[in-house]
Amino acid sequence: MILAAHQKIVVGVDGSPSSISAALWAATIAERLGSPMHIAGAVQQPAFYLGEPASVIPRDVWDEQRRAAELVVSDVAAAVLARHPNSAVTTSVEETSACAMMVELSRTARMLVVGNSGSGPIVSALFGSTAQEVSNAAQCPVIVWREGADAVDAPILVGIDGSATSEVAVGQAFELASLFGVSMIAALAWNSLSQGAALSPPGSPDTTEIEREQRILMSECLAGCAEKYPDVSVENIVQQGNPAHLLVDLSKRAGLVVVGSHGRGVVARALFGSTSSNLTRHAHCPVIICRDR
Repeated sequence: MILAAHQKIVVGVDGSPSSISAALWAATIAERLGSPMHIAGAVQQPAFYLGEPASVIPRDVWDEQRRAAELVVSDVAAAVLARHPNSAVTTSVEETSACAMMVELSRTARMLVVGNSGSGPIVSALFGSTAQEVSNAAQCPVIVWREGADAVDAPILVGIDGSATSEVAVGQAFELASLFGVSMIAALAWNSLSQGAALSPPGSPDTTEIEREQRILMSECLAGCAEKYPDVSVENIVQQGNPAHLLVDLSKRAGLVVVGSHGRGVVARALFGSTSSNLTRHAHCPVIICRDR
């Protein structure tokens, strides 16, 4: 796909205070990236099913929901433009589920931004579990915003496991770190089980050899991008343990965490799939989830 056709930063809003804050944060990211911004809202179809027959929402109620959704996105757009008057901002309201809307918009987006919780009157399902659904199905990186997040002035943390999605995450982390003028933290956590070895205590001959191999893997994963982005300084962290625990802990000093949606191997796929889900709930900063398309 041509990059020029995927430049918009798309943020989903539902009328909750957290979604408005997420949109303002996304506007700062869009400004730094030189990207236009698109603010999207969704309203459910005017029928829902509770067995037979179908119950239909009255038309006037449906019209009111539609007007409320349009007011939400227009108010958020006004707030964004008040803070970023030179931004290019568009809006839309779709008559579909929040997840379906965001996945469809991901086809022509540079990034999607969703929240990790919400309770707005329009589509509260846009936040929370839907964030994970969107990140699993989207065709562009998905940022799961965290309450209290500030502009990206802290290091960018990237989780590495040697998989194809990890490679995408490394490239994304380097690009953002270079554009934002910040450093990077590259973290790789491993355990004996994920390496096909018997469980061994730290410091044993088995674990020493595995750690040496993991440090080599780390260097190989970073090499190409390190040459492409010589302006980005990188702190490498390789340690035995749980990837989710390590990344959540390191996120305390990061502005963004970048991870792939799945790892390599049967064990690692389950491990890193759960890692991205864990991070969206517990990280101390926004999380970017990348997929290998």
